[in-house]
Amino acid sequence: MSLKTTYTTYQQHAQHSGLPITQSLNKFTKDDLKISESWHQALALLDHAVQLLPENSQDVFGLYERLFMDGLDFKASVYLDETDYNFHLETVISVLERLAPHYPLAYSQIAFQYREARGTHGDAEKIACYLDKAIENNVELAVAVKGYLLYYGIILEKEEETGLRLLNSSDSIWNKLYRGHISLNKGETEGLPALIAELKETRDPLLKKNVLLFEGNYLDHTNNIDAAKSLYQELVDHYDADFAMFRLGTIIFSQSEDESVKDQAFQLWQEAFERGTIEAANHLGYHSLPSDEQSSSLEQAVYWFRLGHLYNSSFASYRLALLYLYSPEALDVEKGMYYLDEAIRNKSVDAMVEKAEILIEGSLSEKNEQEAAILLKRAAEKKLPYALNRLGYLYENGIVATNSPDLARALSYYEEAAEMNFPTAINNAARFYRYGILGEPDYKKAQAYFEKGVELNSPYSMTELGFMYEDGTITQDYQEAFNLFNQAAELDYPFAIHTAGTYLENGYHNQNPDPEAAFQYYLKGAELDYVNCQFEVGRCYRFGSGVAENPDKAIQYYLTAAEGGSPKAMVELGLCYEYEYGVEFDAQKAFDYMQQAADLGYYYGQYKLGYYYMHGLISKDSEQALLWLGKAAESGYPNANLEIGDYYMYDYDQIDQADKAFGYYQKALEQEVVNEGLGLCYEYGIGVETNNAEAFKYYEMAANNNYIVAMYHTGRCYLNGLGVKENHEEAFRWFNEAAQSDNVSAQYYTGSLLLNGKGVTMNKEEGIEWLNKAAAEEHAVAQFDLGNCYLMGDGVEENEDTAMYWFEKAADNGHEKAMKLTGRKKGK
Repeated sequence: MSLKTTYTTYQQHAQHSGLPITQSLNKFTKDDLKISESWHQALALLDHAVQLLPENSQDVFGLYERLFMDGLDFKASVYLDETDYNFHLETVISVLERLAPHYPLAYSQIAFQYREARGTHGDAEKIACYLDKAIENNVELAVAVKGYLLYYGIILEKEEETGLRLLNSSDSIWNKLYRGHISLNKGETEGLPALIAELKETRDPLLKKNVLLFEGNYLDHTNNIDAAKSLYQELVDHYDADFAMFRLGTIIFSQSEDESVKDQAFQLWQEAFERGTIEAANHLGYHSLPSDEQSSSLEQAVYWFRLGHLYNSSFASYRLALLYLYSPEALDVEKGMYYLDEAIRNKSVDAMVEKAEILIEGSLSEKNEQEAAILLKRAAEKKLPYALNRLGYLYENGIVATNSPDLARALSYYEEAAEMNFPTAINNAARFYRYGILGEPDYKKAQAYFEKGVELNSPYSMTELGFMYEDGTITQDYQEAFNLFNQAAELDYPFAIHTAGTYLENGYHNQNPDPEAAFQYYLKGAELDYVNCQFEVGRCYRFGSGVAENPDKAIQYYLTAAEGGSPKAMVELGLCYEYEYGVEFDAQKAFDYMQQAADLGYYYGQYKLGYYYMHGLISKDSEQALLWLGKAAESGYPNANLEIGDYYMYDYDQIDQADKAFGYYQKALEQEVVNEGLGLCYEYGIGVETNNAEAFKYYEMAANNNYIVAMYHTGRCYLNGLGVKENHEEAFRWFNEAAQSDNVSAQYYTGSLLLNGKGVTMNKEEGIEWLNKAAAEEHAVAQFDLGNCYLMGDGVEENEDTAMYWFEKAADNGHEKAMKLTGRKKGK
């Protein structure tokens, strides 16, 4: 049966009960009115009695107070369906409108009905209208309430001055009370105990209840929780105060892990909600959400959030939106977007931001960056720092109507949010000034912002400020840089962990390298899944830096880092497979890892891939080799230019374009890298005029940089006085050094000089050893000279057969004198 039908029956009974009206008006106790049916029966009686006013006015007003002063009107309607609720609200307002001319406080109650109404029944214009009617009839409560609503912009448009003028228009207890609330919200608590003591002198029960609630709020704000809890309990026991129920439940919930106590909190929240504290439904919903350890459903949470949403709680609507948008158990994007829009309708800045992010991302709805910007601007008007910072991002990246960056506006948003101590915005503003994104860098402003970020524990600010101390944009101070990196590392900021580890490993800040400590930092970063640290741990195990060498662990960490996208780790894995470190040689795996690194644009991967193609690790392909070596050169790796230069110099493909080599060697030289190539170009006039002095200069330069072939050529220059004064001692030094690294020509000259005592004390035995090494590698001159040694008994026992053996070998390799000795002709 509908409420309308039932209420009609109640009205008929009220009109024809036969009981004296006074007796009827007083028969309903507070306990009776806690039941919805009894409450509506009493409302029907009030409806009838109002028509008889001013007869029995005191009893009529008494029933009105019992019906409306303790939240029982809300309790009577809270679980009604929409049809019954609509009838309930219409009827209540009709009764109150007829009562108000006789009892003006009822005008305020009509305003409260519209304020607490469900959904679209809430009406700011009507709230203002009925409060004004009450004010016109000198209702002090209405003056205070409207002043407070205007001051904070709650429901009504914010008019701070008008609100204050109303609150200061008299020293009524209500005005004093609401002015006290404003002081408390501002943290101005010094005079509040005296004010509370003064206000508690009132004998008006409604005022006394509200003063005690204010005192509880004061105790709450000043962290006198036990006293607040005791006062809230008194308010619950003696006044059925719904806000006191809510706060008492919240305190109980936060102070105990005992499930029975938490059940008590839930009961208090439910009673508070049923009497009009909508926030209690939000608590019931939030604390009904399954925790990580629970497998319970979302049903209870959804139930309470829906009730909160029903009464225009933007928080409840927002939480429902999140559940439907992102929870697998409740996934329903259409519902999620509906509740998100409802939360926005009720001015939830969180919902505005959430929908803006969805519109920017374009995953749950069609992408619409312009609408996103509008929502963020609405949130920014509420001074939400996240929204201001996000708007800065949109303008910085041109993701707004202009489709081009507006850096000035971006910075203004960042700075506005930074003033609110929003760390990300502080970082962004600092970044603009640090790197001169809007013009010239302003290091002082950047430093000031980063220091502010450091105060707010922003690891990004710590790290960037550290780099400013490192690179000298502030006074260069490596110790201070390390201190900041270390501070950020303690906050588990992976980039800073890696940087602090690098400082420790190299001792940049104190000239005292500590690889063991560095390894621990890298390990910490690796455990946080930071690929650069995973690579470093692999490197430490590979080379025994700060920890014992361990090939298996090196490979393990390299693999993890490579899977995480580290091109350095890919290269190292490729090298491990190439050089058989910790794994068996596998040309294909070496090639594949280099390919992966090269595809990610990593210069050394590009270089090695080109090298593999050039020298045929799997198959030779000069075109691909030149392509990848060119990419590596463009990436700034000079050795790639050397490799391309060698391709033309040594004419791998017999294309006779050696002159091109000089340009590539010159490019490498510009980056302070040189091999023997430039020396060859100057010695033989390849791509440049012949210049022996220049040839020697570049040979020696490359030799000093450990290029083995260049060491050989440097020795040759000293031996023959090519571009430098002849010096057999220097010649032997360079030949010997190259010989130790298996350069065959240098081994020959080392042996020859030792045999003849040129530039070194004669040592025929050692000389013969070096000649043997070169001869074994098919060096024709070494083979011929070795044959002569055996023929003449020079440094070895004379032996014509062995001599002829070596002459034959030399002849096989084209040595002209050996060919004559063995009776061969050229080309045979």
